[in-house]
Order: sequence, then C-alpha cells, then structure tokens
Amino acid sequence: MRRAFTLIELLVVIAIIAILAAILFPVFAQAKSAAKVTSSLSGIKQVGMSLHMYSTDADDTCVYEYGSAPYTSTDTWVGKVMPYVKNRSIFWDKTKREPNRDVLFDPYYNDNYRWEWATNFSLNVDGYSRAFSGSCAAVNWSSSTQRTLTGIENIAERAAVMPTQYGRLDYGWHRFYARDASWPYIDEYIDGWSWENVVWDARKTYPASKLIVAFADGHAGKAGREKFIGYSRLDSRNTEAANITQYCNLFNSRGLDRFWGRSWAND
Repeated sequence: MRRAFTLIELLVVIAIIAILAAILFPVFAQAKSAAKVTSSLSGIKQVGMSLHMYSTDADDTCVYEYGSAPYTSTDTWVGKVMPYVKNRSIFWDKTKREPNRDVLFDPYYNDNYRWEWATNFSLNVDGYSRAFSGSCAAVNWSSSTQRTLTGIENIAERAAVMPTQYGRLDYGWHRFYARDASWPYIDEYIDGWSWENVVWDARKTYPASKLIVAFADGHAGKAGREKFIGYSRLDSRNTEAANITQYCNLFNSRGLDRFWGRSWAND
C-alpha cells in the first residue's frame, strides 16, 4: 500500500526549499553582478586599446572629445575610435541597461542625443584629452592644447576612460572633467545632470563601489573611494575639502594628479 505525504511533511519540504532558495539566490545575484563587472572591465580595456590605435594613426595625438557638430552627429571621440572596435556595445557599461535605440531622449533638458554622445564609458577631458593653463586654484578654461600620448607622465596610472551615470537614465555622457569628477558630493546621488557626480554616481551598480578604469597605457583596472575628495552639502563631517584651496592641498598631497591628471599642465 502506497503512503502519501502528510501535510506536515509537505510543509517541511517546502520550508527547506524556501531556506535553500533564500541562501542561494543572493549568491546567484552576486555571481551575476560580478560577471557584469568582468564583462565591463573587458569592454573598457578594449576602449582603452582603441585610444592607443587612434593615437598611433594620429601622430601620437590623444583623441579630442568632440568637434563642433550638433548632438545628432557622430562627431565625438566615440565616433572617432569606432572604426577600431567596430562594436557599439563596447562603449556601454554592462552593469547598466544598454539602450537599443540610436537616439536617446533626455527628459531633464527635453533634448535628444545620438548614442555617441551619451555612452556610459566616458573620456577624461582635462586629464587625458586636452590640457588647459593656469593653476590648480585657477584653471584657465578658455583655451587648451591637445595632449600627446607620449607626453603623459605616469601613463600607467592616468585614467583615460571611466563609467558615468546621468541621473536615473540608462546612459551617461561621453566625457567628464577630472577637476569636477574628483571632487563630488560624497554622500548623495544627483537626480539630474552634475559634472561633479557624473563619475561618482556610476558607483551605484558596482560591488564595494569599485569603479572600472581604462588607463592611458591601455590596461584596465579598478579605482575606489581613495581617488575622490569628498564634499558634503548634507553633513559637514563628510567634507574633506570645503573650498578650492583645501581641495588643491589634498589633491597634491595625495598624489591624485597621477590618476586624474593636472587640468592646468600638459604632462
């Protein structure tokens, strides 16, 4: 005679399955997240290598972030290096959702951008692409010179490309300024556009808040909180630099110029 499960036995089995699921699902989620970070790291390394190939063909000149064309053009550094990678997905951070359309709508400014303007992987303008003049405390943004690859000091430590996040949107922006990005609002995420937080906010989707980086020599790695100087509008105890003088002192004493570059110097 066959003996059926009792209700108690069935409930015990269901409870065991539920406990196992509660244990394993976070593990699976972490594994999936780690796989996305690994995929993004591979992609940003290919982007870094494409910058090298571009400079080789451009007499050592680093790529310019964009020309004078409108947002609907392909005239950004992304469009310039696209022939070397031939893969649009390479420019998108895999920890975020890649848009499946060529023109992206910006609800904050009621504007449209071609995807080459709004990728998640973004170029370090003043630390890698161009050099301005002045000093740390007073950068002259009115004129610039194009950097050369061989002219960059500490090339293996200089950030060329990093992920960005534009508010709550799927995409970032094709460029960032190291001067702003290195000094973010440290304890908040910005729901909208912010030159200061466009890189910092990309940390949302990264385990332990370690951001991936393509360095100027072509290799890829990660960077953490130690590369940023904090400013807080919410709690003054979280502020490391409350003014430009304090910022410059910390920027120099921590040797952050090796990572971000010096906006005001062609090195």
